[in-house]
Amino acid sequence: MRALLLLMLTACLSGPTAARPSEQAVAADAPPATAWAALAGTWRGSGEVRGMAAEVTLEFRESLGGRGRHLRFENLMRGEDSQAWPFRAEALYLCDPAGACRGHWYDSRGMVLPLAATATPDRVVVDWGDADTERGRTTYALTGNQLRITDEVLGKDGVWKVFGRTVARRTSD
Repeated sequence: MRALLLLMLTACLSGPTAARPSEQAVAADAPPATAWAALAGTWRGSGEVRGMAAEVTLEFRESLGGRGRHLRFENLMRGEDSQAWPFRAEALYLCDPAGACRGHWYDSRGMVLPLAATATPDRVVVDWGDADTERGRTTYALTGNQLRITDEVLGKDGVWKVFGRTVARRTSD
């Protein structure tokens, strides 16, 4: 009986659907299923940022063998005079098994901001900056087929102020 159980266990573990030891290690270290997975892909949309019309493109992808996330972000803002204000950034996050992520944001202003993100099934909230830079937070909220992005900055008075709201839709890219 013991030999039969051992034979059945060996067959199950070596079958085509069984994960290999290296795959099991990555899966055990990967963050839990959250909005990160639903964000994967390219999104385009519009809204208003700092009082200007904004056209945004975001590309989210997995990185670092499933333990990280990468964001490429572009925002073309236009003032009332139609002058273009392009803004670009990239962020890289390293996530722990519980789903908490930390990383850095690098943007076309020359800023490097520390990041701390938390994710739930329908949103990712990113706290960015510190006392030496600027402090803010961005919420990426999934509602139906839309991604609603809200940007806030912490004012000197200690009050959070919204400075950007955009809505994007997934593209076929």
